[in-house]
Amino acid sequence: MEKQTFKYKLFLYITMERKIDNQSEQKLKLQFITSDEVWDKVLQFKINSNLKNNNKAVEKLILKALSLSEKYDKTILSDYSIPEDTLEQIEKFRNAVPTFERKHYLPLEIFFDKKSKTYYTECHVLAEDFIKSSDPDIMIEDNPDWEDEQRANRELDKDNYYFIQMVEDANLDRSFSDLIVEYYLEYKSDKPLKILGGQHRDEAIKMAIKEGNQKEVYHGIKVYFNLDRDARYEIMRIANTNINVSNDLRDRLQEETLSPTGMLKEFARKTGMLKEDENFSDKRKYEKDFSPSVRIVRSFIVNFFKGKNYKGEIDEDAVEPYLCKSGKQVDFEYIKYFKKFKDKKKFDDLQLIEAGKLFAKLHDKQFEKADKIKISAKKEFKIKSFSLAIITSWAFASGVLQTLPKRLKKLYDLPNLSGDDDPLNAKAMTNARHKIIDADKNYRGLGTRSDTSERGRLLYLFLAYSDSPKPKITEQMCNNAIEIFHSNKDKIKAEENKRRAFG
Repeated sequence: MEKQTFKYKLFLYITMERKIDNQSEQKLKLQFITSDEVWDKVLQFKINSNLKNNNKAVEKLILKALSLSEKYDKTILSDYSIPEDTLEQIEKFRNAVPTFERKHYLPLEIFFDKKSKTYYTECHVLAEDFIKSSDPDIMIEDNPDWEDEQRANRELDKDNYYFIQMVEDANLDRSFSDLIVEYYLEYKSDKPLKILGGQHRDEAIKMAIKEGNQKEVYHGIKVYFNLDRDARYEIMRIANTNINVSNDLRDRLQEETLSPTGMLKEFARKTGMLKEDENFSDKRKYEKDFSPSVRIVRSFIVNFFKGKNYKGEIDEDAVEPYLCKSGKQVDFEYIKYFKKFKDKKKFDDLQLIEAGKLFAKLHDKQFEKADKIKISAKKEFKIKSFSLAIITSWAFASGVLQTLPKRLKKLYDLPNLSGDDDPLNAKAMTNARHKIIDADKNYRGLGTRSDTSERGRLLYLFLAYSDSPKPKITEQMCNNAIEIFHSNKDKIKAEENKRRAFG
């Protein structure tokens, strides 16, 4: 008698005995050694199936299992021809991440997004397994020299009502869906699920787990494979359109997709507008760690060169500095100047860099001295230099005064000449207004708006200051600059109307 033993999953063992009777007949005897729990299920199956004996029940179950095995003998199902490198990533993901599909021997269904030309799957992972592998701190650029502070995702808004509600839901074992991730091993390989969309849900799940919740809760994830930089940005953009995403965040993502990447950030750090460990902001803040947005620094560069290249009579004209567009696409004017420096891979104009450094000095002094102002709005006064109207007008003024060194030096010396006061005199700007134009409007003073007229008014304030013997900006100077701008504008408009009327 020969005996062989084969081990199968689910605690089921098969012993096969082979006997020879009369040297001609072979009989096969199957003996099952299993737990009471499994055997009870076999007997229940026999009853439910109206089978006469145990052998028939076991035979039916074996045939059923074999049928399922043949049906799901593939670990990956797809109607598309998947490239080898992408297929390799998918196999690694399936073997490494304990999904519901892998646990139950179900294949991963791989789909192809024709727009972004990317492959993805949708599957499910237990909360604890997801958190062990998820990484919300990702970058757009596919670069081996990753830096922790160069995050592509927006900062968590933990005070937001919807996030607070999300945390409450997670603590009640809410199962979230459509968490968008990329399976990526080149950076933080112990955290291969890079979150492209859903960092607030990721944080809510983490917080719930710390409270002892989210046990045995599955979450739906959409996993992308083998993405390039452009596809990564596009998927992040789409993944975040269903939540309140600021235009500043969109700008930051866009900036990371430009090639060569990092030019704007390098400029901002070199000039001191950004600290070395900072990234561009994705929302307005008033704390010490305030940092400018991509739009602010882009507008600074564009206006410096527009001022530097200006050919008119600046004091007689009514120029309105340019404000870069934000949100859906990269501003056209910024791209023009970006391309001029593209081959050098940096904004290396020395006059531009000097202007940036001295503006950063102005901001630091304003931030420090605004604490002295005894008024409820002083937190806004601290970052007043980075208001869109002020930074665009100051940058244009610094550019146009490059040919007038005495006036340029006066503009640059504003932080020093202001002494112990805030250099922009934010309180004086708040009180300044046009007697007629602002009489019936809810106008809160210079620098509180960003429209074209506001930018023009502030430009002529900085031009007037640069040509004034007074060391500080005064309220009278602010009011006078408003009048100069509108007077020049009215005069130019009158001349245009005259030409139309009389040829």
